[in-house]
Amino acid sequence: MAGTDAAPADSATTGPVDRAAWVALAGCLLGLFMQMLDTTIVNIALPDLTTDLRASTSEQLLVLSVYTLAFACTLLTAATLGGRLGRRRVFVTAILAFTVSSLLCGVSQGPVELIVFRGAQGVSAALMSAQTLALIAALFPKARHGLVFGIYGAVAGLAAMLGPVVGGVLVTSDVLGWGWRTIFFVNFPLGVIACGLAWRRLPQLREQPPPRLDLRGMALSTAGLFFLLYPLAVGREQGWPPRLWVMMGASAVLLVLFVVLERRLLARGGAPLLRMDLFGSRRFTVGLSLSLLFFSVFAAFFFTVSISAQFGLGYSPLRTGLLALPFAVGGVLGSVLSPGVVDRIGSARTLCAGALVLGAGLAWVGLTLQPISGTMSIPAVIAPLVVGGIGTGLFVAPLQTAILSDTSEANIGSASGCVPTVQQIGASIGLAVVSLFFFGQVATQAHSAVPATRAELVADLQNTAVEPLFRAPMADRFADCARNQLTSAHPDRPAPGCDGDPSAQSGMAADLIGKANGQLQEAGRAVAARSFVGAFQTTLWALAAMCAAIAVLTLALGSRPGPNKPE
Repeated sequence: MAGTDAAPADSATTGPVDRAAWVALAGCLLGLFMQMLDTTIVNIALPDLTTDLRASTSEQLLVLSVYTLAFACTLLTAATLGGRLGRRRVFVTAILAFTVSSLLCGVSQGPVELIVFRGAQGVSAALMSAQTLALIAALFPKARHGLVFGIYGAVAGLAAMLGPVVGGVLVTSDVLGWGWRTIFFVNFPLGVIACGLAWRRLPQLREQPPPRLDLRGMALSTAGLFFLLYPLAVGREQGWPPRLWVMMGASAVLLVLFVVLERRLLARGGAPLLRMDLFGSRRFTVGLSLSLLFFSVFAAFFFTVSISAQFGLGYSPLRTGLLALPFAVGGVLGSVLSPGVVDRIGSARTLCAGALVLGAGLAWVGLTLQPISGTMSIPAVIAPLVVGGIGTGLFVAPLQTAILSDTSEANIGSASGCVPTVQQIGASIGLAVVSLFFFGQVATQAHSAVPATRAELVADLQNTAVEPLFRAPMADRFADCARNQLTSAHPDRPAPGCDGDPSAQSGMAADLIGKANGQLQEAGRAVAARSFVGAFQTTLWALAAMCAAIAVLTLALGSRPGPNKPE
C-alpha cells in the first residue's frame, strides 16, 4: 500500500481490510489525539505558566489563541499541499514537526518564545489534520467508512474532553519538577509512536499530474480566516476597538472574493483550494452547518466549566480538570453505542438524538447548581455530565460520515481540509459569543450577589476586633470593590485599588484589613461563587436551547439508506 499515488483499488468495495490498514489508522488517530488534546490542555496550565514566564495579559491571550489561529488559517492550504506533495509524506513530516515544536514549547524561557512555538504547533497540526480524513477514506473500503469515521469522531471528541483532565494531572504531578512544561513534553512519546505506526503503512495519495498551486486562493483564505478569527479571539479582552471591527469587515470581503475565485477556477477546469461543487450536496452543506454549531456549543461548555470552577469556586487545576472526566466517560459510552443506534434509526436521527441528549445533560447540570449559596455539588453533577457526554458521543461519532457521504475521490482531499476548518471556526465563534454572554451574566448576577454578601459580611464583622464604627464602611468598601470587579471586562481579577492584601496597605487601613482578613476573604469567595455559578447556570440553559436548535437542523439532512436498513 505504501508509495502508491492513489487510493487503494478496493476503496469503494466491501473487500477485506488487512492489518496494516488498522495499524495505519492507529497512527492517524494518535496524531489526531495530539492535535485535539492541545486545543484544551493549555487552559488548565495557564495560571502556573503565566507565573513562571511572567506573561502579560496580552501574552497569555496569545498563548491560548495562536495555536487555534495558526491551525484554522492553514488547514485549506495544507489540504492542497498534501495532494501535491503526497499525503503520507506531509502527514508524517507534520507529526515530526508537531513533536519538535512541542518540545520547544516545553523548554521556552519566555512568553514570546512560547507564543512562536505554539504557532508552529498549530501549523503542524493543520498539516496533519488536513490529510487525515482523505487518508482514512483511502485506507478502508466505502462500506467501512461509517465505522472508521465514527472512530475518528469519537477520538477527536474524547481528546478535547480529556485535555483538562490530562492537563490537571500533569501540572499537579509536577513530574521531575517540570510543572506546566509536562503538558508539552507528553507529546514526544505520542509523536514517536504515531510516526512508527503511520510510516510506510499509509498510501501516498499524490495527485497526478500535480496541480498548480492556487496561490491566490491560499492568500485570500488565509487572510480572510485570520481577519475573522483574530478579532473573535481577542475582542473581549481588548474591549472591541474599531480596528477589530474593520478586520472583520475585511474578512467578509476577502472570503467572498475567495468563493468567487474558487468557483471560476473550478469552472475553468483548474484545481481550486476549495472545490465549491462540494456544496452542491445538501448533506455536506447541512453537515458542515451542524459541525459549526455543535463545536460552538462544545467549546462554549468547556470554557464556562473551566472559568466557573477556577475563578468562581476556587478549584485547583486538577480538580477543575477532573470535572471533565464524567463527560469523557459518557463520550466513550456514546461513541460505542453510536454505530448500533445508526444501524437501527439512521445517522440523521442519531445526530438528532445526540443533540437532544447533550442538551438534556447540560440543562440537568444547570438544575443541580445553587446560585444563591454559590455552590456546586460534585456528586450531583456526575450523572448529568455523563449524560451530556453520551449525547456528545452519539453526535460526534456519525457526524463525519454524514458530512462526507457524498464525496468522491476527486473532492475528498478538499473536504479533508474544509471539515476541520469549519470545526475550528465554530469553536472560535462559540468562545467569542459565550464569553460575552457569560461575563454579561456575571455582571447581572453581581447585582443581587453583592448586597447579599455585604449583609453577611456586616454580621461576620461583629465577631472580629474591628471597631463598630468601621464595620459598615468596611462592608461598603468591600461591596464597591466586588461590584467594580464583577461588572468589569475582567471579573476574574481584582479591580484597581482593591487587592485586599494587608501587606499592600499601610497605617489604619492595614490594621483594619488584618483584623478582618479572614472574613473579607470568605466574603470575596462567596460573592464570586454566587455570581459565577449563577452565570454558569444561565449559560448552560442557553446552550441546552442551542442543542435543541441543532437537533431540529439535523432533520434537514434527509433520509438515506444505511448499510443494513433504510433511514
